[in-house]
Amino acid sequence: MSKKKSSNVALVRGLIIGGVALLAVLVVGYGLIYTTGATQGAFVEGEHYQLLENAERRRPGANVEVVEFFSYACIHCKNFDPLINEWLETKPENVDFTRVPVTFSPQWILLAQAYYTLVALDILELNHERVFRRIHNTRRMFDDAEDFAAFIDGNGATAAEVVEAWNGSEVRRMLRDGEALQRQIVITAVPAIVVDGRYMVGMEVGRKVALEVVDHLIAREQGDPPATGS
Repeated sequence: MSKKKSSNVALVRGLIIGGVALLAVLVVGYGLIYTTGATQGAFVEGEHYQLLENAERRRPGANVEVVEFFSYACIHCKNFDPLINEWLETKPENVDFTRVPVTFSPQWILLAQAYYTLVALDILELNHERVFRRIHNTRRMFDDAEDFAAFIDGNGATAAEVVEAWNGSEVRRMLRDGEALQRQIVITAVPAIVVDGRYMVGMEVGRKVALEVVDHLIAREQGDPPATGS
């Protein structure tokens, strides 16, 4: 082989090796960004969360409020729910968490009323995951109050108790308040988390990272040093 041809082969080999090494670096870097959401600095407004307009300031000393907007009809909400439950086990005691079911369609309004019925009867913990599984694992939606009552019957309440709560003033009030909050914040997609009525965190950054952002915003509102992506 001529000296020139040998030199060209060596050059091509070097370029290939260099390209493979660069690709490996890019893959590792992408993996780190995907899992952490931030490489070095703090989470960024407009990228990791949105600042809500006209937010009311929390009273000094009051608990930080975290609200998850969701729907039983949303598969992403079902997949996010186990992570929320894990987060609830470690959240600070001075943080209050609530869920608000959205009402994007008549069917979703029915599911919101179902959720509030479980809350009113104090049987949410017994049935929350059951409702998700019924809809997404068996592909069976609820038709009306009686259908939902038959599903719940014997799981913390009777069918008659479910229908009574469903039609009661407490459930209607919770449904009305939830819809008003949804309109006020302008929720257009779920799941979404609102921290202290001031910040909205969507799932664009990934489900796990979204909860890291929530912790970061809680620390900010409590006056602790802001956390960084890790």
